[in-house]
Amino acid sequence: MCRKRTPTEHPSHAHQPIYCRECWHSDRWDARSFGRDFDFNRPFFGQWKELKRATPAQALSLQGTNENSEYTHLAGDCKNCYLIMHADHNEDCYYGYGVKHCKSCVDAYNNFYCELCYDSIDCHRCYGLVSCQDCINCAASAFLRDCVGCTNCFLCIGARNKTYCFENKQFSKEEYGAKMLEINTGSQREYLRLKARQKEMEKGYAFRAFQGHNLENCSGSQLYNCKDVHHSFDCDDVEHGKFLYQIVIGAKDVYDAYQYGNNFQMSYENSICGLNGYRYCFCHETHWSTDILYGWYIENCKNCFGCASMHHQKYCILNKQYTEKEYLELVPKIISHMKRTNEWGEFLPLTHILHGYNKTTAFLHYPMSKQEALAGGIPWDDYEVPPPEVDRVIEASELPDDIDDSPNDIVRCAIQCEVTGKLFRITPQELIFYKRMRLPLPRRDWDQRHVDRFNNRTPRKLWTRSCMKCGKEMQTTYSPERPEIVYCENCYLKEVY
Repeated sequence: MCRKRTPTEHPSHAHQPIYCRECWHSDRWDARSFGRDFDFNRPFFGQWKELKRATPAQALSLQGTNENSEYTHLAGDCKNCYLIMHADHNEDCYYGYGVKHCKSCVDAYNNFYCELCYDSIDCHRCYGLVSCQDCINCAASAFLRDCVGCTNCFLCIGARNKTYCFENKQFSKEEYGAKMLEINTGSQREYLRLKARQKEMEKGYAFRAFQGHNLENCSGSQLYNCKDVHHSFDCDDVEHGKFLYQIVIGAKDVYDAYQYGNNFQMSYENSICGLNGYRYCFCHETHWSTDILYGWYIENCKNCFGCASMHHQKYCILNKQYTEKEYLELVPKIISHMKRTNEWGEFLPLTHILHGYNKTTAFLHYPMSKQEALAGGIPWDDYEVPPPEVDRVIEASELPDDIDDSPNDIVRCAIQCEVTGKLFRITPQELIFYKRMRLPLPRRDWDQRHVDRFNNRTPRKLWTRSCMKCGKEMQTTYSPERPEIVYCENCYLKEVY
């Protein structure tokens, strides 16, 4: 609409019309102008997809107030943030996924209420951590795994309420300080050695069958402050739900949903929905709305069916306006039609997605080859982002070992990833963070670092296996062929307390 250039999730070859956030929310256009009659001679999903393709979409999916955070996506209420996704209420955070209520965190995966943390996975209410995983209420520590309430600890596994511990051994404050003077986390060689030592220590540690905290009658993993939540993963503050993935910051009575939350209630089979949402079914990216069936990016709407890219409307079908009486009469007829075409009760099929399957988060969790995708009619995208325009390119192997020796012009250069060969840049703010925290320059591009953190987690799947302590049968995210020592809940608690 305004013709200004803007970052977007939609590649140009997708041919999806887009508006920047300001234009999309303006009163200079009306999504109902793209409305059309329902055709009872055709399946519903095809008509819904055509409507979506024709109606202007937001360039990026952003909510709330965002300040100096243009390069974020599926995010809201962020300030001075860069390349964080599935993120809300953050400040000065870069390169993160599933980051909520965090400040000055870099390279994070599913961190909540954390500050000044780096390369951390599934950490909650922590401060000043480096390369930690599955930690709660920890501070000023590094290379921890499954620790709770620890401060000034280094290379510890399964510690509880400890201070001045090094490799799970208790030291005095003076002894610990002397040990830390021998450590240089700003050296790449030293950093990798410490990560390898952490992995070596984990081999002798008994892991819990699942990860969770403050739970009542729940099953799954990475669940926090939940009640009556089953076969679910990566959820926080949820009550009464099943088959949930990344539903956070408050939800109740929700079944079969992927990502979001924020006071989300009484809804079934949705993706990236929430924000005071009530009674959604089969929706994607729908917020602040009530009684929505098959909504595709809907905001502040009520009683709408099969609509796309629309806000502040009610009683619409395929973006066409109806009276309340007309709406209530037509919707049951469409549902009956969808039952005959075997569409009613089904979510949007993969053949209708707007992006290549290989460019989605689903590809990480459920990988498939290009041949498999195309054979099933699922879109695939071979487009590669062009390299950035920079003064020069530095191979990862040519970077100095110590952060203190980083080139003065590093922010004007591109680094070639040691894994993918892709070029990436170091931002000025990022460089300040590395120097402040005494951390080496990354050798891998930001997306590869995200994949690395993803691969350090157990999959969203439960296996039945026996506790390696008491032999009791249990449900766990550790598959039977994995090398870790895995205990049931009772045996694990006896081990760590």
